[in-house]
Amino acid sequence: MAPVWSWTGSYIGGYVGGAFSTNNYSNTNPFAVTPVNSYNMNSSVIGGYTGGYNYQFAPNWLIGYESETGYIHMKGTGTFPPAGPAFGTAEIGNFYSAWTARFGYVADKSLFYAKGGVVLARFDTGVFAGPAGVGFTNHEYELGYAAGGGWEYAFDPKWSVKAEYLYLGFDRNFTYGAPTLGLTSTSHFGGIHTAKVGLNYKWDWFSLLR
Repeated sequence: MAPVWSWTGSYIGGYVGGAFSTNNYSNTNPFAVTPVNSYNMNSSVIGGYTGGYNYQFAPNWLIGYESETGYIHMKGTGTFPPAGPAFGTAEIGNFYSAWTARFGYVADKSLFYAKGGVVLARFDTGVFAGPAGVGFTNHEYELGYAAGGGWEYAFDPKWSVKAEYLYLGFDRNFTYGAPTLGLTSTSHFGGIHTAKVGLNYKWDWFSLLR
């Protein structure tokens, strides 16, 4: 028996939301033996575009692929105990991109889904001896994992709205500096929580040719 509503097809859309860091960002001090600093990143607005493909089967299950690329900018700074003046910084942005698989359950025009895959973002880290002192910086593009889920509702044969949570997991260390001088710092990055709402438009190649 064919489902009353079919999610099968390609789609494009846009989204807007927010990003919030976990409390596990830190740097080691290359200039002195001090405890590791620890700090949060500031929150950020996120927004961008998405696209993907759904295939509904059996008849209430769905598999698919989804990509999203958008704006993000998060930054944090922490002084080294006891009270500086050395400090470390970390920054993410100004974009990120995620590629995920989706698996969901269809209840007519509602879709409840989980998703997981990989995410790419730029990281800028640095440690400095003081406001105008010597320092070291590091810039890298890094892959992490993405995992989350959401709810999507089709209010029209072509249009749907969604609400989604997605965790961006990087959880890694970057070591940089001047190793020949014995001056290196290790920056630890944690994860990022994101929440968004979006609007998608369903389409197919045949409709574009009509």
